[in-house]
Amino acid sequence: TDETTQDPGASPRPPDGGADRSGLRWGITVFLAVVAVVAVVALVLEVTMLRPRSEEVAANQQARSDVTRAAERFAVQVNNYDVSSVDAYQSSITPLLSPKFKGEFDKAMTDIVASVKQAKMSSKGEVLTSAVASLDPDSAQVLVVSDANVKTVFDTRARHFRWEVSLVKIDGRWLVDNFT
Repeated sequence: TDETTQDPGASPRPPDGGADRSGLRWGITVFLAVVAVVAVVALVLEVTMLRPRSEEVAANQQARSDVTRAAERFAVQVNNYDVSSVDAYQSSITPLLSPKFKGEFDKAMTDIVASVKQAKMSSKGEVLTSAVASLDPDSAQVLVVSDANVKTVFDTRARHFRWEVSLVKIDGRWLVDNFT
């Protein structure tokens, strides 16, 4: 018989290379299985290693935001006052201070209040920028740049402040412990 002619009752022969195609299919199946295993391993590693790191980064970012906000709030409060509301001024700053610094600040307020009353002083300040210089779980240093326009009976002046605000964390709240 001729090789190209087939017996009508016989099952068809696979074309040349049939065994090669079966091997190719097997190779693709193995390759896809390996890729799936690698993907599962990568997913497990991501969940167990990278997600906790992501949560740590998010917590650190939240702490940086909290200390920056506390330092900026202090800078705004200190630079916004009016002779007619000196008592309210002092009571608005007190909750922002650590117990240690509150005593020091109250002593300084005696001189500040006398100056404000004598010169009929008012001040309007704003924070221009701030940045965290250092941060650990219970203390931080924040650099704050702020300006204030101070009016007195004598003149009006623009004041430029560059502060380093020291904060401590007490009962979950960031409080000003000092500033220079």
